[in-house]
Amino acid sequence: MPRLTNNLIRCRTNRQRLWPRAEYVKGLLPLLLAGTMTLVACGSSGTSSGGSQIPITLSGNWQFTMAEQLNPDPNGLSFVGGLQGGFLLQNNGAVAGTATYSFSPAPSPLDPDPMACNSGSAALTGTISDQAVSLTAVANNQTLLTITGTLSPDGLTMAGSYTSTNGAGCGIISTQGWSAILVPPLTGSIQGTFHSAGGIAGLNEQDFQVSGALTQAANTGAAAAAVTGDLSFLDPTTNLSDYPCFGAASVSGQISGNTVSLQILGSDGSTLGQIGEPAGSTTGLSPVTLNSAPGGPFLQGAGTTYLVATAAGPCTGSPASTTTAGDLGNICLALNGASACQQPVTLAPSTLTFPAKVVGTTSTQTVALTNTSGTTLNDVTLTLTNNIVPGNFAETDTCGIRGATSGGAPFYLIPTQSCVIKVIFTPAEVCGNSALCLTATLTVNSPINATIFTIAIPISGSGVSANAASTPSLDFGTGFSEPSPPQLPRFNNRSGDPTQILRSSDTRPFQDAEHHAGIY
Repeated sequence: MPRLTNNLIRCRTNRQRLWPRAEYVKGLLPLLLAGTMTLVACGSSGTSSGGSQIPITLSGNWQFTMAEQLNPDPNGLSFVGGLQGGFLLQNNGAVAGTATYSFSPAPSPLDPDPMACNSGSAALTGTISDQAVSLTAVANNQTLLTITGTLSPDGLTMAGSYTSTNGAGCGIISTQGWSAILVPPLTGSIQGTFHSAGGIAGLNEQDFQVSGALTQAANTGAAAAAVTGDLSFLDPTTNLSDYPCFGAASVSGQISGNTVSLQILGSDGSTLGQIGEPAGSTTGLSPVTLNSAPGGPFLQGAGTTYLVATAAGPCTGSPASTTTAGDLGNICLALNGASACQQPVTLAPSTLTFPAKVVGTTSTQTVALTNTSGTTLNDVTLTLTNNIVPGNFAETDTCGIRGATSGGAPFYLIPTQSCVIKVIFTPAEVCGNSALCLTATLTVNSPINATIFTIAIPISGSGVSANAASTPSLDFGTGFSEPSPPQLPRFNNRSGDPTQILRSSDTRPFQDAEHHAGIY
């Protein structure tokens, strides 16, 4: 591979020219002097030329992927799995470290998701020579894996083949393929969102901006490294939080390979919640991983990846289960100014609340959808979902071809392009005592675009009866003997049809009051 000298001039071989052709001999002497200086820099001065080579090392946090191929022996026990994540340390040509591992029987129609038959942490030892890597994984005095491979020239990936044996009844795998990627340190500032998807607090489909910082502990060659840091939902200009569960908290956990788990802790050390599923936990959370993207590294997972429950307020619940959490949902936290967690589209406004409408009447509000990504977004879709009763909310838009409605079909948005979404509210039922009993969700996503995203806004409204008394109750006091002064109720007809109020079967005074009250 090429070698670089301290003066960054690439060394030439004996067959390469160090000066121009003879017709340019006028400048020969200066060129000879320059060439001599270059040769001194490139040549040996009592030290190896390898000392100036860019160092490549295995030291760091690695995420392994083992080819899940089955035992070719039909009489043997087939199994899948292998090394997962861990840290390596290199000292000259020697390599040591620790990684987690998990072996499982091969899935079958009777057991499509078998439990692991052997898992834990394995000690890794081996060597590296130039870019050739050899590692052996040992656990409980048994050799689990023998792997060989090659480190890439940039030192960011390695791949090769392995042979695996397991003494816990899992079986044997003959030589198969493996690969690994170097995971960057989880240290630096974070910026992103908590996207609520449910919970006791009822924050469904809302995004809350969060910032903070994380620090990863030094590499000791263990299977995981400690991670600590803080989260803040406070607006830096007002120092107020729009997240009802808490304004700020600390986090403490670990990273192994690209898998991260963090406890959310209050100022008094109490557990407020969890990000990612720690080993052996049963909270029901999905794993959170440190992923790479063109915009930089970011923390995210599929499905529900965080839960929060505080001791008081709207987020009261259990911080150990998704079924009793005050709030739960998905996170996206970009590291060190990465843009990976910036949504490529905006929806404005971010919520829609309709005033009370008479059942059967219609009102509309609009939302602007804008592509802010700087690139064309393909296969964008719009979905409006009525959360309780179908038919209360509907939508039409100008997002289709030449401003036509998309009608649920995929469409594209070029950079800075906007389209208008009209949300139509026609309540089909009365809310009763509930102020906003009718809800819906407007979702925009692009599942197969280069930038995968989902963004949603909550919609709410209420329905009221066509006829209602504008004077909801009459209070004649509690006195005795003396008559109370008359009170006149008023009735409002909110519908477009005539309304009849049935008269009392009682005496004339009530009929007079009814006559004077009138219908409005």
